[in-house]
Amino acid sequence: MGADRMPREDVVELTRRLVAVDATNPSLVAGGAGEAEIARLVADWLGARGFEVRLIGGDPARPSVLARRRGSGAGRSLLLAGHLDTVGGSGMITGAPADATAYPSEDASDDARAEADAPAEADRIVGRGAYDMAGGLAAAMVAAASAPSALQGDLLLAFAADEEFGSVGMEDLLAALADGPRPAAAVVLEPTDLEVTVAHRGFAWFRVEYEGLAAHGSQPELGVDAIARAADGLVALRAFADELDARPRHPLLGAGSVRVATIAGGTDAATVADRCALVIERRTLPGEPDPGLELQRVLAPSRPARVVPLVARPAMEADDDDEIVRAVVDAVERATGAPAVRRGDPWWTDAGLIAEAGIPVVLVGPQGGGAHADEEWVSTSSLRTLVDVIDGVIVAVCGENGRHQRKEPS
Repeated sequence: MGADRMPREDVVELTRRLVAVDATNPSLVAGGAGEAEIARLVADWLGARGFEVRLIGGDPARPSVLARRRGSGAGRSLLLAGHLDTVGGSGMITGAPADATAYPSEDASDDARAEADAPAEADRIVGRGAYDMAGGLAAAMVAAASAPSALQGDLLLAFAADEEFGSVGMEDLLAALADGPRPAAAVVLEPTDLEVTVAHRGFAWFRVEYEGLAAHGSQPELGVDAIARAADGLVALRAFADELDARPRHPLLGAGSVRVATIAGGTDAATVADRCALVIERRTLPGEPDPGLELQRVLAPSRPARVVPLVARPAMEADDDDEIVRAVVDAVERATGAPAVRRGDPWWTDAGLIAEAGIPVVLVGPQGGGAHADEEWVSTSSLRTLVDVIDGVIVAVCGENGRHQRKEPS
């Protein structure tokens, strides 16, 4: 493979440009700006650098971006994925180095926590979406634009709208990709503090509706109390939570969980409630039974009128022998000069949909903190390292041999 490359552009400056755009998800925040402006910025930037770019999705105000750099056709294709939208909050938007100490989220690595305790303002970009996930998007764009010119396989970038709420954007992108050959592998650039996420939990939400018969509160025996039935359901759910906790633990993800998110029922103090509804969240592990069928079994003695599925997303787990796991681990170790940390995450990402589509996938992203918090930041030095990591993965998957070779120990 030829070594000719485009000059590598400044990932820090591109991250600042992305962070400066308000991309608040309007499904989370009424009046949120949506993804149209940031999608146009990304599409124009990639289009100016020779990528074939399409805006994907049925809502022109909330597009996703699909970009392709074609290889010679003799190799394996790689998908670099992320999301355009951000959550709301008061941490918007500076796009400039911090002028005060920022604190990483509770899930950040020890190294990120140590960095947060040090006066490293010059190594920070602060603003909504800097960590989750403008930095990852910018690193993918810069690495893809500066990759060797003679790639054998196609290089695809899929940046989704709506990941923070319903993941409609990634569903649209995967549907568009289904028209052609399936990518051989994918990397999702969610923030991981330069660790390699090889598994994460799934989730499912349900509305459980109980019905009773209204009666005057002075004669409750004439009615049927829907809240009492729901209380029986709550007792059953507590026992189910204990059952989940007692099951064998996943080595990276621990136990699955169930919890009640909301309760609504009754009309006034003097009336037996004829309706009560629970919204239930179930966090799932790879390989667990259908959560809807399990929930119906658990709640059957409490006689719910309906168990209504709201949304369900699959857990994700990569095989250690997958080419993409080896490629990312090796690239991280080369770029950092340290052993790569493999981990599992309790939250969900679009990697679950990518894996469900049959594409082997792992996650790697920059160091930082404050995801979904008021003060969010990303380390600029880690962004440069991440570009090196992605560059190594591109060469390993899309390069001359089209197949990653495990590095020999030095």
